[in-house]
Amino acid sequence: MFSAFLVTMCKTYDQGGPVVSPNGLSCQNYYGAFSVGEGAECFYSCPDGTIRQPEFSENFSTESNLYSASKGELDAQFCSMASGPTATIPPATTNTSLATLVSIPSPTLTPAAQASPILEAVTETTIASSPLLTNNVTMCDQTVDLISFRLVQPALDLTNKVVTVQISEQETVCAVNPVNTSLLTCDLPNRITFPARVLVSLDGAVVNDFNYDGIGCILVDTPIPALGPTPTP
Repeated sequence: MFSAFLVTMCKTYDQGGPVVSPNGLSCQNYYGAFSVGEGAECFYSCPDGTIRQPEFSENFSTESNLYSASKGELDAQFCSMASGPTATIPPATTNTSLATLVSIPSPTLTPAAQASPILEAVTETTIASSPLLTNNVTMCDQTVDLISFRLVQPALDLTNKVVTVQISEQETVCAVNPVNTSLLTCDLPNRITFPARVLVSLDGAVVNDFNYDGIGCILVDTPIPALGPTPTP
């Protein structure tokens, strides 16, 4: 089922996975339809803990200039930017390190055995460790009740980890996409309204907490014909 959703509205992502350079720059190449063209969505971790998300208008490879650039050059280019998409990582509150960055296996991520406490009581959430998602939604389709999130690259090792995802205060089932392992694909709760809060926990610690506005989410409403009097022959 997941293979049908690898092609989004405008982009097809390289199934070979992200290209990771020795300096820490990780890029997922895509090939666009119509006027989108090709390019790359990239992620780079700055010394202060923020994650920059530059996007290039051409595919990223070992031949790219930034692949062989030093970490200092990348810090100067990306981390001194006054603006741009970032995902701020607050200081860790536990001693457990989740910074082992290896290829993601494809386990099935199931909801925790017991429901989490009511989310209405949470006004501020402390992010306890490195984020699992980039907060980017690559596909949302209410006609089949599926949604895909972009995973931070390089990916965290999820072996023996318990991942819990709540969308609009409803716990749901997710799995690393077997076709494109840079995506986490989840069941979309029924009767969802936007904006929807997305809360992700790893071994009980919150690693993502953001709102999805629903822009671009597919919803096909088939109108029901109005019933009127039967015409007289």
